[in-house]
Amino acid sequence: MPPLREAAWCHGRPSGDDYLPFFSSKAVGDMLLEVAESHPACQILVLCGHTHGGGEVQVLLNLRVLTGAAEYGHPKIERVFSLE
Repeated sequence: MPPLREAAWCHGRPSGDDYLPFFSSKAVGDMLLEVAESHPACQILVLCGHTHGGGEVQVLLNLRVLTGAAEYGHPKIERVFSLE
């Protein structure tokens, strides 16, 4: 579930206010913002999904959120990461 309004996509746009509480977690978003602001030297990448649209948002210089889209019955790989 996307942690912030900016990362809760629906058909290419952020979710509307009526549906936002069902597609986002304000408590988690507030915590991530607090941690990112308290630790500016750390890069935080949040991976989330299960929304009707995908997207990417750079919330702060050190906080980035990637949201994967979901389509019922059609799972897919959004992105492949290589860790060294």
